Amino acid sequence: MWFIRKNLASHAYAIVFFILFSICLYITFYDKKFPTTSPISIPLITGRTNISPGPYLDVHLDLATNWAMCQKHDYLIIYVLSTITNVQRRQVIRSTWGSKQKDVCFVFIVGQVSGTTENAGEYQLKINNEKREHHDVVQIDHFESYANVIYKEIAALKWANHFYPDIPFLFKTDDDLIVDTILVSSIGKVLVTNVSLRDSFLVQNRPNLVSTIISSNRETFFRGGWAMDYQPTLRSGKFGVSEKVWPHAVLPHYCSGFGWFMSKNIREHLVNASLIYPIEKAAWIGDVFVSGFLANAANVKCTGLEIDFDQTNSANCSCLMVNNPMLTVCSSSFHSGGGGTEMERYLEYQKAWQVIQLRHNSSDRKIGAC
Repeated sequence: MWFIRKNLASHAYAIVFFILFSICLYITFYDKKFPTTSPISIPLITGRTNISPGPYLDVHLDLATNWAMCQKHDYLIIYVLSTITNVQRRQVIRSTWGSKQKDVCFVFIVGQVSGTTENAGEYQLKINNEKREHHDVVQIDHFESYANVIYKEIAALKWANHFYPDIPFLFKTDDDLIVDTILVSSIGKVLVTNVSLRDSFLVQNRPNLVSTIISSNRETFFRGGWAMDYQPTLRSGKFGVSEKVWPHAVLPHYCSGFGWFMSKNIREHLVNASLIYPIEKAAWIGDVFVSGFLANAANVKCTGLEIDFDQTNSANCSCLMVNNPMLTVCSSSFHSGGGGTEMERYLEYQKAWQVIQLRHNSSDRKIGAC
């Protein structure tokens, strides 16, 4: 019996040794025939210009640090493209046309401050404080530049699509404009409810607009105040588009960046199209790209809406709004230049906001001559 157990033990050891040897041999052979590599991780690159690590547009937006700030029952997101250094301007907007409205969410979209900018660290500290205090700032990981506005545009849609896929409508504008957001919100409300009271501001001043909204397709709603047709393609300067990007003499149809509405369905189409949009075919002009080039790629179209815009150099939007009750977006002196001191420019926002409130709240809706 002892002899049998000894032989069995020897056989067992031999079998174990053979199995272990076979495993080692297999691993060695497998590694030589099919070498394994660790997955390559692409680091998050901040301060980007118009360069992506791959062939497609690469919008870097940290969704962990740009948390949600709207309410799920909101029916409209008004997103405002801003520059990180415009701290005081955002504060003025929060107290004027960007002040809180029922079921409407205001969001500012900013970039990264360049390391060469004076007091760069101070501005980043300020934006961090703004995020904590106001919960209305989304910051992308790209340097502030005119070309990088297209990243802001797409990031705003990407952010909304991620956190609030069910908020039905969005409106886009810029922080150097003065906007009748009460009127914008009213349009959004009609889009959601399909109802407009007979004595409403919209019905009294532009009944055809109400009819247009009510009869529109909500799924494909993508409309702005200035629909641009047959705009010549410039080849140089700030608005230049190379022949490699667009060989045609006329730009694709687009809407002015002063302001446009879009449905959540359009937003989703644009976000999806951006993921596979070739970077070498990008036009680095915010409104032209998003509502023109990207819209074409997404097979959607931004068309006109009967609201009034004014790109003025008068530095007096309040008077223009008195004279035209349907003037919805007016360029401030920050947009056009001039307008006196910085404080006088901020005063322009406050005066125009007073007119906007009066035009919507006055019982007879008549404001004295300007």
